[in-house]
Amino acid sequence: MISFLVAMLSSMLIIGGSLYSYRNMIQSRIENSEIDDFKDAIDEMDDPYDLYEEEREAEITDIKAMIKEEKARQKSNIIKNTTQNASAMVSLYRLLPYAFLILGFIALKNSHALSILPYLVGLAVGMPIGYLLAKKLFISQSSEH
Repeated sequence: MISFLVAMLSSMLIIGGSLYSYRNMIQSRIENSEIDDFKDAIDEMDDPYDLYEEEREAEITDIKAMIKEEKARQKSNIIKNTTQNASAMVSLYRLLPYAFLILGFIALKNSHALSILPYLVGLAVGMPIGYLLAKKLFISQSSEH
């Protein structure tokens, strides 16, 4: 039973900490970004009566070029994106639950209280419970604001 509880608590904390750190990262990016009011490519292409059929063919080739440029830009920004997301990846809210998982496993193993099957079941049960709790605590609160 102790193996089940340690594993369930560990996975719940990992899922909750991950969602919390990603929520904080997204909120900080939203606060730091500027919202531009412009039409996107789909709005420009939206022509229900085909009034601009000649222009549409030129727009399609322009959109294909834009997609290729965006893919090339994303590939060149891999390091920048990685460093921006690093704050959520190495967040204290994620590292502490992983430390609890590792130390809990070692403590169970050293005290000869580790049962693998209940431990694995506890990991599996803790994930959806952790997600539902984190969603209720962190995601529902942020959507109300």
